[in-house]
Amino acid sequence: MTIDDLAAAAGTTTRRIRSLQTLGLLPHPTLRGRTGLYGPEHATRLAAILRLQDLGFSLESLGVLFRAVRAGETLASVLGLPEPGTADGGGGPEPGADAAELYGFAELEPAATSAPRGRGRPLLSVLPTTVWDESEAS
Repeated sequence: MTIDDLAAAAGTTTRRIRSLQTLGLLPHPTLRGRTGLYGPEHATRLAAILRLQDLGFSLESLGVLFRAVRAGETLASVLGLPEPGTADGGGGPEPGADAAELYGFAELEPAATSAPRGRGRPLLSVLPTTVWDESEAS
């Protein structure tokens, strides 16, 4: 696909794609004559970049993460933490365990639906931080 096709598919602009290439976050296309051709790996990487930016990751932090992936590093090594399951890293949470299960709040969440996790209200927004008892108010 061309850069215009990639931009349209990702819901972004060609200028943004070129900027991401200049920063080294998105690989340059394969050239056929003077036309750059983008493949599924470009679309996947671009979707990841856009998703992570929506979550608040800066372009600099994305660069750190993508360099770590290229080098075969783990998230724990990037963060400077011990690897989960090692002697110095403790058992750590089970893979795939979510915060509600880890902290004992799973029963407070609605039953699983087709909506992806993390799209509703934050977990702690359903828990009161203070219980007001009017009988003890002065």
